[in-house]
Amino acid sequence: MNYLKRIKGKFEDLSLKNKLLAMICSNVLLILLIALIGLKISSHAYNEQLYKAISGNLSFSSQTIASNLNSIETLSSVTISASVIQDALNRIDSIDDTIVWSNANREISQVINNYQQAYKKDGVLAIALYNRRFKNATNFVVANNADQDLVNGALKKAREREGAITWTIDHEHNLYILGRSVRKANNLELNHLGDLLVFVDMDRIVSEANRAVTTYDDTSYILFDRDQLIYASSGIDRETACLLKEQTGQPYSIVRSHGHSYFAVKNTIPYYGWTYINLVPYDQIASSTTMAYRLILGMLIIGLLIAIAYSRRLTRYILKDFDLLIQKMEFFSSTELEMPKVQVDYSQRTDEISRLHQHFDTMAGRIQYLVHNNYVNQILSRDAKLKALEAQINPHFLYNTLETINWRAKALKDQQISSMVESLGTLLRATLSSKNPLVTLDYEISLARSYMTIQKIRFEERLVFQTDCGRELGGALILPLTIQPLLENAIRYGMEEMMETCEISISARRKEIPESGEYVLIVEVSNEGSVFEEGLLEKLLDGTRNAHGFGIGLVNIHQRIQMLFGEGYGLSFKNRDETAVAVITIPYRTEEKDYAEINYCG
Repeated sequence: MNYLKRIKGKFEDLSLKNKLLAMICSNVLLILLIALIGLKISSHAYNEQLYKAISGNLSFSSQTIASNLNSIETLSSVTISASVIQDALNRIDSIDDTIVWSNANREISQVINNYQQAYKKDGVLAIALYNRRFKNATNFVVANNADQDLVNGALKKAREREGAITWTIDHEHNLYILGRSVRKANNLELNHLGDLLVFVDMDRIVSEANRAVTTYDDTSYILFDRDQLIYASSGIDRETACLLKEQTGQPYSIVRSHGHSYFAVKNTIPYYGWTYINLVPYDQIASSTTMAYRLILGMLIIGLLIAIAYSRRLTRYILKDFDLLIQKMEFFSSTELEMPKVQVDYSQRTDEISRLHQHFDTMAGRIQYLVHNNYVNQILSRDAKLKALEAQINPHFLYNTLETINWRAKALKDQQISSMVESLGTLLRATLSSKNPLVTLDYEISLARSYMTIQKIRFEERLVFQTDCGRELGGALILPLTIQPLLENAIRYGMEEMMETCEISISARRKEIPESGEYVLIVEVSNEGSVFEEGLLEKLLDGTRNAHGFGIGLVNIHQRIQMLFGEGYGLSFKNRDETAVAVITIPYRTEEKDYAEINYCG
């Protein structure tokens, strides 16, 4: 397990290029290994089919050989028990007359010739009958050419077995000699009358037995009686036959001898228990199999080299995009959040690497946007606080001074001055101490009321102020110091330019956006007696109309809203029944965690 963990650790530490190379090479090796296994399986399947075909043929031929040998043994029994043979041999043995012998010899020759012709197809080459006076043979050439020592040995074994069947092998002439002693059957005297030898051509028996069933040329056969070689096809000597027998297993084997391969199938001759081996030349099949293995091995080496070369080229092509992405990341992190210029356009591609580039570009753009917006928003927020002051004086000194005035007004029981001073102090406190990026609508409305308290003392009955904000909207979040500048703008362009009564109002409502299902908060500040110039905000933003005085405050509010919430929100102006209406549109939120993605720098 530790060894596998070390291998896994080393693989994980490899570069992506080497990992891809390792994966491709391992796949090539796996495919070729499967091909080798498939070849091995197909070779085994072929051998199985070959065994089934040969086994069936061998079973048939072994039955045929056993049948032929049984027929020859039957021939020997018929011959030694034939009345003509018994009578002729008895006369030769008991009468000392050459004429009688000659007649008996003629009778014996005629009978055994008839038997030999009848059993010639079973492989009988010659029948020889030996008696005390002479011998009779159907084919003296075969009988005389046989190894005489083996012939004499066969006669000796026949006499010793006293009528039982004996077999003697002449390997040099491929003869199988059956021997039996002829005993007098009359009155069961069992006197020895002579000896019968049947010369059997084993090559013919085996060839004829396999002629009709063999489907392979140059097929060879071996017969063993235990460890004694009975028969071997031409070209196979005793030593080779014994070696092949040792190599042949059950049910089949691939054996080798003298540089040649054989498909060897083993069977048994019925009734005799002889081992019967069929040898089919396997050189061409083995050569084809070896050639296939060598071809696959060559393909393995060539395929591996091609895979390495191709994978190196492929990995370079793939990794160039990864390398470029890494360069972009390093450049972005090492500079002041700047993006390098690249020659490849990934915006229209849909592959995984291109999507990584697209996501990184988007992320980098958002980071730049947020950093820039937070920085600008901080400046604008502070600027809004400063512009709320009428003059560049020490704010803390001013706040303390207002508290002193308020205390004196209350001491003099001047409620009007006290209210004005308290309202101004509230505005100043909000300007100096508010550090939160968002405040509740209730808090912002309370600042607006403080401001309007001061203005009502100034304009008395000419100014009418009212609010229409549902209690359920009081917890909605809004940017600080956004409503008061709008009220100040309404006073400037409404009250100061008309002598009649002016009504200024603040209303708020929540509205659902059908497309997204989300809600927005809409705050309207309206004043009678004035109208907004057509396209006023656009002119202030593009510089068509100079933004000075209160115009700067309007642009400030609009930019702060868009930088915090996006371009879909902001400040807008409209006219309704001779009434100027300033509209603030922001997302409806009640908790600051809804804006957790917004990061302020101050």
